[in-house]
Amino acid sequence: MRFWRSLGWFVAAIVILIISFQFPGLNRGVHNLFDSISKPFLAAGSGIRDMATGLRFNFGKFWNAVAREREYQTRILELESKLLGYDELDRENQRLKKLLNFSLTIPCKTIGVRLIGEGSTPWRSVVLLDKGAKRGIKADMTLVAPEGLAGRVLEAGPLTSRAILLPDPDCRVSALTGTGRVQGVVTGTGTGLLRMKYLALDAEIAIGEEVITSGIESIFPKGIRIGKIESVEKDPDGLHLLATVRPSAPFSKLEEVLCLVSQPSK
Repeated sequence: MRFWRSLGWFVAAIVILIISFQFPGLNRGVHNLFDSISKPFLAAGSGIRDMATGLRFNFGKFWNAVAREREYQTRILELESKLLGYDELDRENQRLKKLLNFSLTIPCKTIGVRLIGEGSTPWRSVVLLDKGAKRGIKADMTLVAPEGLAGRVLEAGPLTSRAILLPDPDCRVSALTGTGRVQGVVTGTGTGLLRMKYLALDAEIAIGEEVITSGIESIFPKGIRIGKIESVEKDPDGLHLLATVRPSAPFSKLEEVLCLVSQPSK
């Protein structure tokens, strides 16, 4: 059976070959018909092949772009970090330049110190300074900023010191008003404001008037700015006036101060 089937296919092929030689027009027609039928499939195959090639090419470009984008993002982060460092360095240079210019106006020896730590409780204003006794720092030395009085040194260790700032409730300064020359005592409140106590009931005090150190005690020299009068009211004891003072020094932004090694010359 298999033999006769193979013989039949062979005979059919011989017949088709003979017909194609005997009738060339029919052969061309069959070729044209085959071309017409196969052309859409060939075109589709070519399109699919081109599409696959394009996809492979674009996919490669996409992954290259992703890799480069990651590289660019890393580079951008590096540059942003450097820029932040430069900005911080510029701000520090401006602060130190301001502090240096201020030190030139003080008629006594000073030591520049940096605030490197602070107390653990929010209502206390005790800070750690980066210099100690080996650099000439001693207890009760006055701390000043370009804007005004900052505080005093509590104790000096060999390499670091502890200082109390003006807003601390335990910090007290003898003071007087700049215009009326009214004397009192300025104390911290643990907040952004100060209080000036023990003012005479008949004292003439103006809102916005400057408050400076009086120099009565031996710790703080006379004439250092403390702040400005913000409000005045009668003290609860009924015997004095009580003034609210806004400090001149920006304690929330304080990073460097000057330590007065000796009292300014009179």
